[in-house]
Amino acid sequence: MNLSRSPYIIEIDETLQTGSKIELFLWNTGSVPASPQYTLDKLIPASNSTATYYNISPYVREYFDLTKWSDIYNSYDVAINTNYVVQYQVIKYKLVGGVYSVVTTETGKFMDGYSYFMDGQNKPFQDTILLTEGTYFYNYNALLPTSQSNNMAGSFDMIGQAADEIVYTNLSTGTQQVYTLTVDGIKTFARVYEPYLADGNKVEHRDGFGAIIWIGNFEPQCEAKYSPVAVDFINRFGSWSRIWFQKAKSRSIAVNTNEYKFNPATLPYNAQNNGQIKEFNTNAKESIKLNTGWVNDLYGEYIQELMLSERVTLLDYDYNTDYTPVKIKTKSLEKQKGINKGTINYTLEFEFAFDLINTVV
Repeated sequence: MNLSRSPYIIEIDETLQTGSKIELFLWNTGSVPASPQYTLDKLIPASNSTATYYNISPYVREYFDLTKWSDIYNSYDVAINTNYVVQYQVIKYKLVGGVYSVVTTETGKFMDGYSYFMDGQNKPFQDTILLTEGTYFYNYNALLPTSQSNNMAGSFDMIGQAADEIVYTNLSTGTQQVYTLTVDGIKTFARVYEPYLADGNKVEHRDGFGAIIWIGNFEPQCEAKYSPVAVDFINRFGSWSRIWFQKAKSRSIAVNTNEYKFNPATLPYNAQNNGQIKEFNTNAKESIKLNTGWVNDLYGEYIQELMLSERVTLLDYDYNTDYTPVKIKTKSLEKQKGINKGTINYTLEFEFAFDLINTVV
């Protein structure tokens, strides 16, 4: 699986070539289109530098449609939304003697994630869980109605092969629930097997031979004083991920306006009726400041992925029963360690991604 937020370089370097071109086919479902969406060509830089390079990532990103988290909390082995995966085919051509001829054809898939600089060029993501390995906390309160999905743990996506297993192990009783994949594909699973929500569970991805590929722990936290907020975002693998902010929260608005000076219609003017300065185009942006509550050392990496995301929503049942698109106002992060801080809490501020007054035309 390739990641489209980092460059994906196609190289063509053939003997005697004076140039090259590629035909790029992109689609979400079905088979390869009959004709390419893009045709790109280049001449070689010099006779002693014959390699040509094409970055196809910007073209791939046009074909994603990342709506909102699918609210899966009690479903398992569900096919991922097809708009979250882009399939591609690249036909490579060399130009020799003024004539193009096919060199080779490359096919594959993309998700809208990214690799880090130290990973190197064209770093693929291996077949496993599309979530950073570690321990996650989620809000659980038995007094909340199950219709409010804000007391649920969230979901994860996985790239698996037929005979792979997802194994849920109850953290209290040790009982297990096992799901075995029957076909290859990208599937969505609840992070916690629903009967285990009160206790939490360990999740293991095992291959068809029983070898453990990935382990994650999902542990409940009951917050009785504050109303927790779920923040969902597209993580570095191009998959929806969830972080709970369990502690104090506060909302604020920032008003913006334009103004002008005007002259009174009659003289002498009545100073009590009108001022000299008028405002127009008055609107506001609302923001919310959230706290994670006490978390572990690994949350620094989770928060980093959140801050680097380009698609973020939050669910705050105190104000709205649906997911609200937001931007992250906080632009710096100190990654905390328990050995230095004792207890770790992260505070982030989010700005709602729309004007307070509706201005859509």
